[in-house]
Amino acid sequence: MKRRQWIGVLFILASIVLIGAPFLKYELLEARSENLTVEALTPEKIQKNNEQPAEFNMEAIEPPSVIESVVQEAEADKAAIVGQIKIPSVELSLPILKGTTNENLMAGATTMRENQWMGVGNYPLAGHHMNRDDLLFSPVLNVEKGDVIYVTDLTYEYAYEVTKTEIVHESRTDVMDNTIDPMITLVTCYSPRDREKRFIVYGNLKKTTEYKK
Repeated sequence: MKRRQWIGVLFILASIVLIGAPFLKYELLEARSENLTVEALTPEKIQKNNEQPAEFNMEAIEPPSVIESVVQEAEADKAAIVGQIKIPSVELSLPILKGTTNENLMAGATTMRENQWMGVGNYPLAGHHMNRDDLLFSPVLNVEKGDVIYVTDLTYEYAYEVTKTEIVHESRTDVMDNTIDPMITLVTCYSPRDREKRFIVYGNLKKTTEYKK
């Protein structure tokens, strides 16, 4: 009888974990992005971080599973923070981390190439699209033409005006190629369930100002 009772208790606990896992996943991802803030750094530290080598794995852009989010012990390195991105129209504010890795993508937006700099050529950023509309890069799908994207390295703030959005196949790696004119490109999965499509946002640099807290 006792054995049956224990089996029943374990079954109930397992059910609770499965039901609560998605919620726990989102809470952990939100906490990670909030714990990494550019405000705690200096322009000199940002510059140093941007000069460090990094890993770029485009396959990591796919939405993480519940297990990856909840169980994975590795966290984004604060030494990878190279700036902050804000899109007021969709209430997005995230740290920018150098390197497209699983750990970095679970904490914010990530750079997609070596030697990319704000305000110079194409500045591509990748981020996760989650099932929760306000988490990580999910709000990017609500960005529209004419919206303004702000990025800062704590020395200057760069304002980009959105010129176009489109849905492309994941094989379209040309979206992160460098350009002569200064622009920004945001890349995320079109849907957490459709891993072959990417939603792309393009913006042209409109204004550069000295950064002020």
